[in-house]
Amino acid sequence: MFMKSWNSQRLWSIAIALLVSLLSATCGKGSPTGPSGNAPPPPPNSGTVQLTVNPNPVPFSGVPVTDTPDCADLPNTWYYDQIFKEFGGNTVTFTSRVDEFDGFVVNNLTGLDITIPPLGSLTLRARWCSGNPTAHTALSTFSGVDSRGASVNVTTPTIHLLAP
Repeated sequence: MFMKSWNSQRLWSIAIALLVSLLSATCGKGSPTGPSGNAPPPPPNSGTVQLTVNPNPVPFSGVPVTDTPDCADLPNTWYYDQIFKEFGGNTVTFTSRVDEFDGFVVNNLTGLDITIPPLGSLTLRARWCSGNPTAHTALSTFSGVDSRGASVNVTTPTIHLLAP
């Protein structure tokens, strides 16, 4: 009798264990926390651009700026690079630029097409001129969109233009 009871208990234990196992396996299907085969892929990263200035501080140059009449007669000049690097995996296109010189907005340019490829870089050659032979500061802010249509804004660090 003991053996018959033990076999019966063992059979019931196995049956209950299988039932619990089966129920837990089927309950996970369709669960909002479980994986799903037809879920959309996660959205791509936003365009992320880092902007550096080289060199900074910028040494005095004195080489005339010849591509704009506004600088033709100004002897104090500085040249540097603005280096854009994209880290989000999206193309970023900047369409506007605001430049400040000694804390005052001096350029507000629109209709630009400065494109940084995904995970790529671009270098813009920048220059300033002044009639004052002193140290100055400059700052540039670029605005645009990434390949998903998200806004991207980036500002240079303060650019220190050294006195002659």
